[in-house]
Amino acid sequence: MAKETTRDLINEFIDVEIDKERGIYPPDDISYKLSTVKGKIKKKTEGIDRYMVELNRKEHLIDAEIEAIKDEMNRLKFRRKAIESMKKYFNNELIPMIVEQLGDENGVYETNTARYKMYETWGPVVIHNEEIIPDEYRVVKQVESIDKLKAKEQLKAGKSIPGIGFYKVKRVRRS
Repeated sequence: MAKETTRDLINEFIDVEIDKERGIYPPDDISYKLSTVKGKIKKKTEGIDRYMVELNRKEHLIDAEIEAIKDEMNRLKFRRKAIESMKKYFNNELIPMIVEQLGDENGVYETNTARYKMYETWGPVVIHNEEIIPDEYRVVKQVESIDKLKAKEQLKAGKSIPGIGFYKVKRVRRS
């Protein structure tokens, strides 16, 4: 025999209620059937509740795992920044100093693994005083987004807004 689903139990409850209204069966039989069906529904609901508690437990374990992974990601990002900082120091400070001090008159320094040549180029633009820069060198950036909070208030008030929907949903609060 297959397990009865919640839908089957609800249908059985409705059938017993209909039988009660029709008065086909004696009241004692109807009350026994009703109490039996209600007991089955209660047992099914308790099973669902136990399952929900287990799902919540698993959800919390996953959240804890996510936090641990985030912490590890932050640690690895910090290590990467430290490595990038070290590379930047080598490339921008240490190696140019070595080439300048130990290289030949043409700004060339060679090792067994690489050849370094000193040269000059334009660097990044540095802003000294933003207030005195002419307008022709300024750029205005705009970001467009939908104000959902304002739309929600208008939709609640009964106003129709093209392109936006707002629907009631059914939710159950578990306590």
